[in-house]
Amino acid sequence: MILYLRSRHRLVMAAVFLALFGFVCFAFGVMSVRNTTQGIILIAATFCLIVYWAKPELMIGMALFLSCAALPQGLHVGKIIGPVAIYASHVVLVLAICFLLPKVRLQFGDFLLPGMFAATVIYFAAVGFTSGHMPAIVVREATFLLEMVAGFILALVIVYGGHIMLSMHAMALTLWFSAGMAILGSSGGIRLAGRTESLQMDTGDAANRVITSTLIPAIAVLTALVAAQIAGRVKPVAYLALGLPALVIAVLAFSRNTLLSVGVAAVVAFFASMGWSAVRRAARLTLIGAGILAVTLPGALFLLGDTTAGTWLGHQITGFSHRVLGRTSTNALAVDPSTLARLAEDANLNQTIAAAPVFGHGLGYAYQLPFGGDDPTEFTQSLGTTYAHNFYLWWLAKAGAAGMGAFALFALTPMVRGLRSASVPAKISAAVSCGLLVMCIVDPLPEDPANAMTLGMALGSALAFAKLRRKSLASQSQDAPTEELILAGPAA
Repeated sequence: MILYLRSRHRLVMAAVFLALFGFVCFAFGVMSVRNTTQGIILIAATFCLIVYWAKPELMIGMALFLSCAALPQGLHVGKIIGPVAIYASHVVLVLAICFLLPKVRLQFGDFLLPGMFAATVIYFAAVGFTSGHMPAIVVREATFLLEMVAGFILALVIVYGGHIMLSMHAMALTLWFSAGMAILGSSGGIRLAGRTESLQMDTGDAANRVITSTLIPAIAVLTALVAAQIAGRVKPVAYLALGLPALVIAVLAFSRNTLLSVGVAAVVAFFASMGWSAVRRAARLTLIGAGILAVTLPGALFLLGDTTAGTWLGHQITGFSHRVLGRTSTNALAVDPSTLARLAEDANLNQTIAAAPVFGHGLGYAYQLPFGGDDPTEFTQSLGTTYAHNFYLWWLAKAGAAGMGAFALFALTPMVRGLRSASVPAKISAAVSCGLLVMCIVDPLPEDPANAMTLGMALGSALAFAKLRRKSLASQSQDAPTEELILAGPAA
């Protein structure tokens, strides 16, 4: 428009535009410095706009990092508005999907499963509100269940859009960053968001257990690597880039769920790839892994000696041996405090399920009374009345048989299609999904942030890889690197 004006009018118009731009910059700066939250939102919105103009797929890496990275405690990553808690990771996750949907163009059938389960969650959230349950608890439980749906759709977008390598690089960066933070948190150098507890009262070992939002993604990565080694082939660099930091995170968390998920996925991958090649790859993985551990751990202890690092490493190995490896037998589990607490939860849940077996009691329902100490801020006095470690019993208590049928359709359909597919990445993703679903018996992934997204991405990638070969528009160049990687990278 300015080209059609005369020279002096053009100069005036340019001055007006320059003044308007300067005023906008001044207003932006004033609003940013006057209120911290407002300033962060404005800067983040500007950053997202720049990413959208430059390279929209970079938002995938941002979503994976903010959702899964182990961050220091006190770092503000969300805003509470009444009963609603808006996390920055959720905003970035939705933006990543919205940025890529115009390019990927998912079909209507791709939205059926996640849309069906999302509608189910919204219905039982409405039941929770009308039943008078605490709004904050209802919103919290619905948010994490919908996060699983968002992770499902994100995995579809990643696989169909050919952004697997980008997702793997982002996950490798997240794991290495989180592994370093976990080491600092275990040694007492920094306080991380999550749980940091001493094993002194539990096993008598001088080691700290560090549980962050990276734990379940790390377990899923280890599960994917083991399943990939059995079902196909893994490049050695993948063990260094993904496996090593994931192993550090899982070990420092002293979680027995790692053995459960990896073991189940290994069995599923083996039976999905029956043949002598699968036996040979499984035996090779076992022998090489045992050999590396047999050489690395004693060598590290010998080289570090009595130094601070050597003492710390010795405590971690002893604690892992006592809590994880030493409590896998039936007799040990029978007296394990964590196992006994879960059995008490299951008993209360069974009574609740019997009272409303078909449609449940709605989200936010407190299935047990407060217990433990007298501090109202403690977990046992607040969230402990609605939270349960057995997700399936928890979901039956909230949504009954109707809700469980919806979840079974949402979770089992991708897993079955992945196992029946001829695609190796689909089999790997299905094996990872199976391991995570079995782990939901003792660790409720859909009830926690990052964990829900991880499970959703595993299921979504299984369905996407299974359908990828059937899509007529899938090019040979997109399918080739997928087969070469033999990893469900983002789904892990």
